[in-house]
Amino acid sequence: MIGLAVFALLLGYGQCNLQLLTPQLLVPTFATGCYYHGSFYPLGWFRTNPCESCMCNNRGQVTCMFAECLIPPLCADPVHEKDNCCPTCPNGYTCKAPDGHIVKAGETYHLNSYTSCQCETHLLYDFTAVCTEQDPSIP
Repeated sequence: MIGLAVFALLLGYGQCNLQLLTPQLLVPTFATGCYYHGSFYPLGWFRTNPCESCMCNNRGQVTCMFAECLIPPLCADPVHEKDNCCPTCPNGYTCKAPDGHIVKAGETYHLNSYTSCQCETHLLYDFTAVCTEQDPSIP
């Protein structure tokens, strides 16, 4: 019985020493997160905004990737939505009439009684409505 008590005492002593030595000598210390632009982020991937994805590694270092909008929005009235990096066209393909009115693809807008404007989709990246005037003397 005394031998078991001595064994338990030695085992407990050994565990105590291992617990003290392990973080200091046997295992390198790792960061629990990273500071980036004044904010703390846990280990792993995080986003600071819709266009930037970052990785916090166990050494406390941050590596980021930035998205680029390679294709411009196909409309005259693009919108930057909160959760999207690149602008979107919630109204679809649109053009702008000379007075600033937004015309949807396929619609006709009457600028005045003798001028009508249309948004022609075959004019890629030209979002100016094509307007034609009708001679007011012709009924």
